[in-house]
Amino acid sequence: MSPTLLAAPPTWVVTVAGGTTTPRLDHGLALVTAALGDTGATVHPPGAELPAAGGFRLLVGVRSEAAVQELERQEVLLYTTGAPGPNGFYLAMLPGGVCVVTGGDEVGVLYGCQELARLVRRTGGVPRDLDHGETPDLVLRGPAVGLQKTTVEPRRQTYEYPVTPDRFPWFYDRALWTDVLDELFEQRANVVYLWSGHPFSSFVRLAGYPEAQEVTDEELRLNRETLSWLTEEAARRGIWVVLHFYNIHIPLPFAEHHQIPLHQPRPTPLTAAYTRAAVAAFVTEYPDVGLYVCLGEALQGDLHGQEWFLETILPAVREGVRAAGGTDWPPLILRGHAIDPQPIVDAARALHPRLYTEAKYNGESLTTWNPRGDWQRQHQYLASLGSTHIANVHILANLEPFRYGAVSFIRRSVQAMKHRLHVQGLHLYPLFYWDWPWSPDRAEPRLRQLDRDWLWYAAWLRYAWKADRDPDAEESHWTRVLAERFGSEPAGRSALAAYEAMGQVAPRLVRRVGITEGNRQTLSLGMTMSQLVNPHRHRPWPDLWNSHAPFGERLDSYVRRELAGAGHVGETPLDVVDEVRHFSRLAVSAVERGSGSVHRHRDEYERLRTDAVALAHVAEFYALRILAAVEVLSYREAPAAGDGPARLRRAVELVAESVERYRELAELTARTYSHANSMRTPQRKVPFRDGHEYGHWTQCLPRYEEELTHLRRNVARLTGSGRRPAAAEEEQPFRWVPYRVLGEPAEEFVLTPGERLLRDLPHVVTRLAPELEGSTAHRISHAGAAAQQVLLEVELAEPGHLLVGYFRDPSPQWLQVPDLEVDTHADARGGLEPVLRHAVEAEGLPSVDVHAHRLGAGRHTLALGRGAYVVLGAVRADQRFSGRDTHGDGPDDLDWLFCGDDEGGRR
Repeated sequence: MSPTLLAAPPTWVVTVAGGTTTPRLDHGLALVTAALGDTGATVHPPGAELPAAGGFRLLVGVRSEAAVQELERQEVLLYTTGAPGPNGFYLAMLPGGVCVVTGGDEVGVLYGCQELARLVRRTGGVPRDLDHGETPDLVLRGPAVGLQKTTVEPRRQTYEYPVTPDRFPWFYDRALWTDVLDELFEQRANVVYLWSGHPFSSFVRLAGYPEAQEVTDEELRLNRETLSWLTEEAARRGIWVVLHFYNIHIPLPFAEHHQIPLHQPRPTPLTAAYTRAAVAAFVTEYPDVGLYVCLGEALQGDLHGQEWFLETILPAVREGVRAAGGTDWPPLILRGHAIDPQPIVDAARALHPRLYTEAKYNGESLTTWNPRGDWQRQHQYLASLGSTHIANVHILANLEPFRYGAVSFIRRSVQAMKHRLHVQGLHLYPLFYWDWPWSPDRAEPRLRQLDRDWLWYAAWLRYAWKADRDPDAEESHWTRVLAERFGSEPAGRSALAAYEAMGQVAPRLVRRVGITEGNRQTLSLGMTMSQLVNPHRHRPWPDLWNSHAPFGERLDSYVRRELAGAGHVGETPLDVVDEVRHFSRLAVSAVERGSGSVHRHRDEYERLRTDAVALAHVAEFYALRILAAVEVLSYREAPAAGDGPARLRRAVELVAESVERYRELAELTARTYSHANSMRTPQRKVPFRDGHEYGHWTQCLPRYEEELTHLRRNVARLTGSGRRPAAAEEEQPFRWVPYRVLGEPAEEFVLTPGERLLRDLPHVVTRLAPELEGSTAHRISHAGAAAQQVLLEVELAEPGHLLVGYFRDPSPQWLQVPDLEVDTHADARGGLEPVLRHAVEAEGLPSVDVHAHRLGAGRHTLALGRGAYVVLGAVRADQRFSGRDTHGDGPDDLDWLFCGDDEGGRR
């Protein structure tokens, strides 16, 4: 039914409750007056009197203002749909010709003006029976923008990029920022999260630490002007700028001046004093910019996070507020990453009442709208604290580099945030984070992510505003939106169907057969057969299937149950094979069906079509490999079965088919994409190490072709002779280098059977790998290491690898191998993967794996974390490692099937 409008063209007089305006209210009033003016209405500014001939009054102001309160007291203003809350608004046409635009806060009033302007433009005037209000479901809603680069700069560490025009020309592009802010305001986003490793040395000058400044004086001036302008322009649109930083990060020139390592895993008086001064100076100079603190990664958060937060960060914020002349604590966001946030939050809440919290939604991918397990419990705990808790849709490593617009998946995800995780904020990553503002498409001129991925932002922000919307109405809404974009209803309907189907492929694949949901894996580049058959050799991340996936089976458990004739439970790998084939065919069919009806943006529709085809290749590549992995695993579980050789030959056929599909994928993407992954650093491990060397399908294809060649040859050998071929996964004699461990914590001994591995435990070595026999080792106290981190000063005579023994037990009394999922710096010296497995055994103790940490010649501080370990010696820098399992009596994992004779089981 069409609304009944006021007599046109009416005369309006604007009244601002409270009498004064702000830039934010001015922006909202400008929208309304422009819309009314375009209908022919006359609009008088605030302070004018109603003309004698009569007219209407527009009253604008927050609920707390006296004029609005009086209307409520008189029961003239009644909130039919509920009073507006934070960021909420209410529009009502009242008796006496008064139209009220009010809100729970000033941002809500701004949104009310925006909504009224939209209504006037849509209907041609103000409805006589106007009575409508909305309050968002989530208090914070907005995207991340990274002041990051795709590769690490020499001499610096991950995340460390001073803000300069040559590194980030887009940061100074005010036209780009205006487009971003206008689009975010259109979608009612109210926060932008700027990410940096250590931004302070680019934005403030510290008199006490002149050596910390990483930019020129002119660059510093430009940075100050740009950030101040950005903060003001964002605030005018109701958007809060928040700056994220890592700990403990220090500027490179500061580290060089003080002759300390750039990597700082624990507090020192120098780094604490500098950081406190830097944060305080920033808060003083930019009091309206929020701070977003990550205590994990470089800082060993569980050991020192509470100390650093309470004794360095919070006092710095307090000093900055006082210096700026403020009295109120600003909101401070604590990121629950790479730490247990509970003890820090419990201790900090009394000191900082406006403490917000954040945790990742699906890790570093989008995998399910039903996160569960530990991940769900952490969100629920943080949300229970009574402050604002934020869900971070982070990195999207499994979606890169393709478009994503599965609006139903997104809607259900936000509903899960609201109803099950109880979060109050959305922190949304771009689809190609590390290369902002550009998309990875091959196009001239380059496409902006803001333009290419408009649907990604629009869907998340729409449901962050209101999650519980009718699915049928939403289908109609998005069909209209896409029809307008592509020029016809059939094209819009087909595009929506394609987006919805495409959006199911990557989440299902990674959550059921992936190694990790993190940056370490670029799903669209595929996985090797070793990674599918023997994920334990590639450091899988259990949270992927325990928290970020529906209950179900991994490949190995599926095969064991299948061979045992047992029923299957939950989502299985073969379910995923069927589903990704179904959805990928559906997507291609839908996008082809609408192609003839496209009348606008045909180039973008064609890119959507090629994305659908590329994802179909990805889906089929994985489907064939999953089926091949089932055959290999079935042979491994029952090698004596009569159909064993046939299973391996069938696996070869399936892998060969997968390589053909991958070849088609590489040919297609060579024309359409510059890179598959946005972080092109050595931290990327799956499918192949180094995201720069293996950043595109054309770079990965030769490796898959080699793998197929090895598999064919090794299966032929095995099925021909019945014996495993000779492989290079054999003993590699260690070439030792001189080294010393200085100080008291460690005791030197010669590693032989009968020796103790720990100073205060009686258990002696009963078996060890031949490579280690007679090495010069060092043992520490088990009790001391379990209570606190044991630091060792190590000196090497020449560059080499320090061999550290990690006990194979997840309990905190033992040192744990770091994870790239929670520590991007974990691989700075290598050592993530064992170079010998089950290398040392002592009765009554867990078995020991050997890890090799790269060290230069000279003295180093070994700060590996809390928990007991043993130093097993030092070897040459060019030492080759087999990675073999020295146990010898376990089942053959068949990893050698996929390797050349010169590779063996090395990974």
